[in-house]
Amino acid sequence: MKITVLQENLKAALTSLQKAIPSKPQLPILSSIYLKAENNTLTLAATDLFLGIKSTIPAVIETEGECVVLGDIFKNLVFSFSAGDIKIQQKDTSLVIAYNKSKSSLPFQSTEEYPQFPIVTGETHSLPKDLLQKLDKYITFAAAQDQTRPILTSLLFSFQKDKLEIAATDGYRLATLKYPQQIKGLEKDLLVPVKALNEVFRMMNQSDSETVDFKIAEELKQVLFIVDGIKIYVRLIEGDYPPYKKIIPEEFIHSIKLDLKDLVTQVKRAFLFAKESSNIVRLFLEKDLIKVTAQSPSSGEYSGEIVIKYDGEPQEIAFNATYLLDFLNTQKEGEIIFKMNESLKPVALEFPNEKDYLYIVMPFRTNQS
Repeated sequence: MKITVLQENLKAALTSLQKAIPSKPQLPILSSIYLKAENNTLTLAATDLFLGIKSTIPAVIETEGECVVLGDIFKNLVFSFSAGDIKIQQKDTSLVIAYNKSKSSLPFQSTEEYPQFPIVTGETHSLPKDLLQKLDKYITFAAAQDQTRPILTSLLFSFQKDKLEIAATDGYRLATLKYPQQIKGLEKDLLVPVKALNEVFRMMNQSDSETVDFKIAEELKQVLFIVDGIKIYVRLIEGDYPPYKKIIPEEFIHSIKLDLKDLVTQVKRAFLFAKESSNIVRLFLEKDLIKVTAQSPSSGEYSGEIVIKYDGEPQEIAFNATYLLDFLNTQKEGEIIFKMNESLKPVALEFPNEKDYLYIVMPFRTNQS
């Protein structure tokens, strides 16, 4: 390999690979970056065996070749350069990197032991950018962070004849979004890890494209996303997603409109006093009033009020404040609709301007309930 590339192009490619280079790799070689020079391009790739990213940039090639080089030092070296030409050449067992008056020599490995990226064939489908932005905003936070149940760290994409429905749950709350159009030629369920989707979202937000293309490799249990020529290979999670629709009540006795800013203000204040009590805040519903309260063994207690229209029986309901705030912080102003039946039954939260979005949160049983 003997090539010349622009530092700004190489830096952009390395930036796109960062999340696919594991800090604690299953195999030592996974901490490296794959380089391949051919056809006036340099392809860079990285994978942790679950997420793989491949980026191709222009290059002036004198000699084609491929190798694997330590990712961290290679990336940091390139990032330390300013814009301009970088010359890269394989000499014996070293990769020589020349920039202006500096020259570095890094050991490289053969590509034989580096995991091969799959060849994904088949039909190309597209998802609109505005839909993916809504998923990033309204859905992903409801997925689990704990890897002990991998299925719950994914989003369920349920492609149906007349719509696409996406869901996320961690067992304590549920977020769903309906896209009332068919993705042509697709009728199946996919479990896509949120970690990988976050990379798709990040690259999508840096792109001017209005769609993101994807292909499904059935036999490999993978999906390939393509954003501005960058390829993101994602290993799908296998298993049965929880039957989440069963926890959504068919109807609600109470439907209460609340000012978003008022509720955010009260919950945030109560949250300050709830951190020693598992983040639990309580809502007391009375005649045309909601009281938001919390108490701390060492910090004291808080109580605030919001005027509403409510003529039902007095009720108390307790929530993990973070589950409320994750939802409330997705919008800055307007109204929310708070729907409930009984104090220990699932509650629905909705935005009037997002008819296809639903957030369900499970109340907590407390000693005072």
